[in-house]
Amino acid sequence: MVNDAGAGKIRDAILVVPGIMGSELVDTESGALLWGLRDPRWYLSAWTTGRGLRQLAVTDEELDGKTGRVRPGRLLRAPAYAPVLRGSEPYTALVRKLEDACVHPCAVAEFAYDWRLPVRRTAQFLADAAECHLRSWRGFGEGHGDARLIIVAHSMGGLLARHFVEDLGGAAEVRTLLTLGTPYFGAVKAAVILNLGRGSPVPLPRKHLRTLAATLPGLYDLLPRYRCVDEHGGPRLLTDADTAALGGNGDLAASSLGHRWSDSPPPQLRAVVGLNQPTAQSMTIDAGKVNPRNFLRGADGGSEDHSGDGTVFRLSATGFTERPGYLSQQHSALAKAPETLDLARAVLTERDLGPPLGARGVGVDAPDLVAVGQPFTVRVIGGGDAAGLGCRIQSAESHTQIARPVFQRQGDEITARARIPAPGIYRIDVKQTGASPVSCLVMAAPADDLSLWEE
Repeated sequence: MVNDAGAGKIRDAILVVPGIMGSELVDTESGALLWGLRDPRWYLSAWTTGRGLRQLAVTDEELDGKTGRVRPGRLLRAPAYAPVLRGSEPYTALVRKLEDACVHPCAVAEFAYDWRLPVRRTAQFLADAAECHLRSWRGFGEGHGDARLIIVAHSMGGLLARHFVEDLGGAAEVRTLLTLGTPYFGAVKAAVILNLGRGSPVPLPRKHLRTLAATLPGLYDLLPRYRCVDEHGGPRLLTDADTAALGGNGDLAASSLGHRWSDSPPPQLRAVVGLNQPTAQSMTIDAGKVNPRNFLRGADGGSEDHSGDGTVFRLSATGFTERPGYLSQQHSALAKAPETLDLARAVLTERDLGPPLGARGVGVDAPDLVAVGQPFTVRVIGGGDAAGLGCRIQSAESHTQIARPVFQRQGDEITARARIPAPGIYRIDVKQTGASPVSCLVMAAPADDLSLWEE
């Protein structure tokens, strides 16, 4: 039965599209879950030993289009961790918020996909799923015959969705495309991942990430597509030859999305953009090694830190939209932050929330990998008074609090020291008065196994 109670309920169909690593992946033959397990110990084992990751590598047959060995399951129901990327948070809160905003929960569907594969190929599957869901919703009860489609997409999911809208005919049926931290012009971090360990030792989990990532066409679709390589003659584009020299696959780079989006975005597009987090925006390449920089240099030689969400810098995530919403938050947590959920509901119901989300807030700089029992530093950017900041570290599995580090100002820096007592995946929350916590994931690995810390 359709729920007509309450004003401003959404009557359109909604499709939720996650980001990279945001969908469960399943072995088609055995039914075994390959990605998206609830047990944090699996991620600890996989990234430290490499076991469990080999089945995720894209094979030559899959590159030739013979897919089906691996199939998508559901959207994540628990945090999934990866070094450098930090992984993904579950989309449960986002889906529930959207269901509450609709006349019936069946208006909301999830599009899980194989994030290893190319964006262009997966966008075709998205087009099919969108048509199917919209047709189903129009036939659900009465009064939905003229319903259109709303897409809410996080990270890589926004690339799929925009490709569907602009290039696959989706514009005719899509009323609103709301993207959260989508790297429309790529992210320097993708190049950093392909280059991990070139020219210097890296912890073993990052080595395993590099080995896996080099096989994933989807990762190459996230490479930066703007003038991000800083040279003496000025900034230039990253080339396919650069990518191969950095440790990637030149053929996969050449066949990647490489999309140059129009500077006149589709009228359906709205974007939520993460800000204030330390974010790589440009890089130098010295003797085959990538050195990321948290600023962008202009043609005049001047530099500016545009900030971002820790993965995608601000200008890449706006997609040339005229009225982006800004939020101080890390990339993986954008899709679950209360401010994002409120903005999504306001945009989709066309109900004004008042002043738009602002750029004020704190940034958090914390390691993605720490040694059990060893002290590490959590640094706050733009925090003002240390007394107005709080920090909590909790288990990502049980939500049990294991530490409450205290921030102190030392000169120009606000920092806190912390230790994690046992191996696992943990969430660091930093809260400033009047805002929801800025959140990031960290993996704690045994300190006595030196093979984890040196290549």
